[in-house]
Amino acid sequence: MVSIASAASSLRQVNVSKAETPDAGPQKTVAGAAVGAVAEGVSISTLAGRLSAAAEHTSERLKGLGHQALQDQLILDDRKVFYELDAAHKTAAAAQLPQPDDKASAKSATAANEFVNGKGSNPFAGLSREQLSTISHDESGTFTLNERRAAATQAYREEEAWRQQVVNQAMQEYNNTGKMTKFFGSVLDHFNTLPPLEQATYPENYASDLQAKIKLDFNYFNHSAGDAGPTPGSIADITNNNKFPAKFDLFDMLGVKLKDWTSQANQIGS
Repeated sequence: MVSIASAASSLRQVNVSKAETPDAGPQKTVAGAAVGAVAEGVSISTLAGRLSAAAEHTSERLKGLGHQALQDQLILDDRKVFYELDAAHKTAAAAQLPQPDDKASAKSATAANEFVNGKGSNPFAGLSREQLSTISHDESGTFTLNERRAAATQAYREEEAWRQQVVNQAMQEYNNTGKMTKFFGSVLDHFNTLPPLEQATYPENYASDLQAKIKLDFNYFNHSAGDAGPTPGSIADITNNNKFPAKFDLFDMLGVKLKDWTSQANQIGS
C-alpha cells in the first residue's frame, strides 16, 4: 500500500477552532488574487501600507537565519498565533490595537476579532498566499494577534482544499497506472508557488526529493522504475501469474498469516 497523503506532508498542525472552519466545502484557492479581492470594509490603501511595514520588519527579524533556525522561529510564531481559545487568551487578543490605529485598521482588527469568535467571515479571504504569510508572521505590532490568526487560518484552509484535490487526482493516477509521477510533479509545482516563509516550513531537501521521485518515475504495481516489467513478488507479478492463494487477502501479500481458529471454535461450540 502507498501512503499518498504522506508525500504531501509537513502541513502545519494548528489549533483551528470549529468556528473558524467553514461548514461548506473547501474554499477556492486564490493564491494569485490582488489586494482588491479582500473582504468588504478593509481599506485597500491602508492594508497595502501595513503589509509593506510588516514585510520590512519580518525581513529584518529573520535575516541571517539558517534553515533549521528559521523553521524553529516559524514554529514559535505559529504557537503564538494559534493560542488556546479560552476566555483569558481571547480577551487579551481582542484588546490589541493595530498599527496605525486609524479607522480602517481598527475596522480590520474588529473583523478579525469577530471571525475568531465565530461571528463573522474572514476579513482576509481573497488575499494572496504571500500577503497572508506577511500578516501571519508579523511581529511588529502592525497587525493584531487575531488578524494574524485570521490570515494564517485562511492560508491553512486553502492548503487543505488544494491537498484534498491533488490527493484525489493522485489516487486516480495510482489506480490507473501504478505510478504517482504526475502527483509528485503537482506537489513540486505547488511548492514552488508558496511564499518563502511557507517553503521554509518544509524539509530543506523537499524540492530535490520530489525532483528525484519524478525522474525515477516509479511504478508501484510493477515495483520497478519507468516502463520496466514487473519484478518478482510485485502486485502485477502476483496478479499476472495467478499466484493468489485460494483464499487471498492483503495480509497474504504482506506475509502475515492469520491462524485458522475454525476447528477450535467448532469444538468450543459443540
